Amino acid sequence: MNDQELIFQEGNFDIWSDSEKEDGVGAECQKLLTKSKYLNATQCSKYLWIRCNAAERIPKPSESLKYIFDIGNEIGRLAKQRFPGGIDIRDDDFKKNIEQTKQSLSLQKRKPIYEAGIVADRLYARADILVPIDNDAWDIVEVKCSTKVKTINYDDVAFQRYVYEKAGLNINRCYLMYINNQYVRQGDIDINELFILKDITEQVCALLPQVNGSIKGLLDIIDMDKCPSCGISEMCFTPYDCPLQGECWEHVHNGSIFEFHGMRKKKKFEMYDSGVVSMAEVSDSDLKPKHIIQKRCSQQNSPYIDKNALSLFLDRFKYPLYYMDFETVLSPIPRFVNARPYQQISFQFSVHIQNAIGQDLIHNMFLARYPDDPRKEFLEKLQAILGEAGSIIVYYAPFERTRLKEFARDFPEYEKWIYNIIPRIIDLRDPFSGFWFYHPSQGGNASIKKVLPALTGTSYEGMEISDGGCAFREYARVTYNDVPEEERQRVYTALEKYCELDTGGMVSIVNELRKMANFHK
Repeated sequence: MNDQELIFQEGNFDIWSDSEKEDGVGAECQKLLTKSKYLNATQCSKYLWIRCNAAERIPKPSESLKYIFDIGNEIGRLAKQRFPGGIDIRDDDFKKNIEQTKQSLSLQKRKPIYEAGIVADRLYARADILVPIDNDAWDIVEVKCSTKVKTINYDDVAFQRYVYEKAGLNINRCYLMYINNQYVRQGDIDINELFILKDITEQVCALLPQVNGSIKGLLDIIDMDKCPSCGISEMCFTPYDCPLQGECWEHVHNGSIFEFHGMRKKKKFEMYDSGVVSMAEVSDSDLKPKHIIQKRCSQQNSPYIDKNALSLFLDRFKYPLYYMDFETVLSPIPRFVNARPYQQISFQFSVHIQNAIGQDLIHNMFLARYPDDPRKEFLEKLQAILGEAGSIIVYYAPFERTRLKEFARDFPEYEKWIYNIIPRIIDLRDPFSGFWFYHPSQGGNASIKKVLPALTGTSYEGMEISDGGCAFREYARVTYNDVPEEERQRVYTALEKYCELDTGGMVSIVNELRKMANFHK
């Protein structure tokens, strides 16, 4: 089940990986203004101060981010192949890295330099790739895992250029090297096709005065005796999710305006800045109908049920019912032939079948317990199960529909069958995103992780694998790496239990909706 959490935060990877790289060089960097700290400061001065003066307050990277770090290392290794024969300065000892960089920059026979660390006064930046140009100039190549250029990437490279030029380097051009999401793997990875190399020199140079003008103020923040005061705002999420949210949002309790489903962040913060925090403080005249429902449920601590809407929804179900869920794994580097960067590769499904109301369920499961491309077998097994008629129940239909359309594109022999079954799909999320049922424990969230316990009391808590992010990380870890066989089979068993709960949970949800709506068809 893809629960629509951002399980692969390719944008957040850039800032977190830079932070990890810089924080690994030791205490010498603590009071330096590094590249990632400069980017932190564009978001929050409090975060900048804490990184430099109280780093123990910053939560450790999640397992999801650790997984992404590993993927990022692989991206970096491949990116260097675009500029072969270079000098790789991998030493994380700060002083050794700086010294090795100086030696590499001064070589008479100039070569590309990877991971060059450069200090100028209290400024520090570590280059992904420096490429020698002519006799004395260098190009900057900044490597990203993302699939497009973002505004903050210009700030990133502008700070680097400023530091390098201040240290005496002659910088020629600036490039951003990022993933080409239109690349389709055919055979071995084609490095030239996997990456896009974009010249961003003009945009970077336009930002240099801004970098110069902000340096002193940022160093002053680092040197402050006390942490600067900083309230919550949209900047907590822009351009990255700040890791200090747990600390800064402690005063925001259940039933707050931030739980209003689908309301723009800007409007929520306009209310907050005016002194309004609780849903109860907002006038009904300022709210949409679904937000009024949330407000009432929060005040009364009881659910809202629209029996008529639920009955109409359930009346769409045509037996036999197929409760279906997919699990997927993804990577910026396509693992299989005829696959694309960041394509979600389906490796597991669970289908609970009910042939008629009241009849026992039949459970079918597929899990690819091998490292080869699982898609063809996945399709074969799924086609044999789904039959020619009956409703297919999924939770958040855009996910499964998109995977099926990708199957049709990549395996055209299944295209006709796939486009025949797609109209049979019914989205079980509709009653909850439509607020035909709402429970205050959902906190404004319509995901199955919130709906299932609100309706049935069944929870994913305590499971070895309890969300989609953990599922794909663990699957990738034990399937594509050398791990003990006992460990591999233990994870596969946990994956089966997790996916089975997704579809079994949907059955339980439908049964509860039937009871609430007094629906007996």
